[in-house]
Amino acid sequence: MDRPGCVCFDQYEGAGMGHDKSRSSVSVGTVDWSDPRLNDLLHKVDSWNIEQRSQVSGQDVEVRLTGGWNASPVSKPAVLMSELDETLVLTTRFPLPHGEEVQVTKQTGVRWGVVVQEREGHRAGDREQGVFVNWLRVRSR
Repeated sequence: MDRPGCVCFDQYEGAGMGHDKSRSSVSVGTVDWSDPRLNDLLHKVDSWNIEQRSQVSGQDVEVRLTGGWNASPVSKPAVLMSELDETLVLTTRFPLPHGEEVQVTKQTGVRWGVVVQEREGHRAGDREQGVFVNWLRVRSR
């Protein structure tokens, strides 16, 4: 049910990355889109980037595409920035293809994952260094 001026979570149901949390019929209240304070706030936060890489240097790993048309016998260097909740966050000097299966070889063993998101890095120097941030959903083998 649409209500003018109301943003309801049920419009975004299923939009999260693998989270199946239904919030139908939950309202966040009415929004006065013509309020100049809201416009000022939106302009202030427009250039914000949420950097999800931790401040640690990460762990050197090797990645190899193992499925699809891009499968390769050659491993390439990457940096494992985070490993939480069955998600691996890697930085690479090349984009990993969305939806491809990737083998990640760490000092402690091998993990496999599927690329669920990838983007250019937002930190200072990332663009000049050609850094890409890649999120992999861990897959057991």
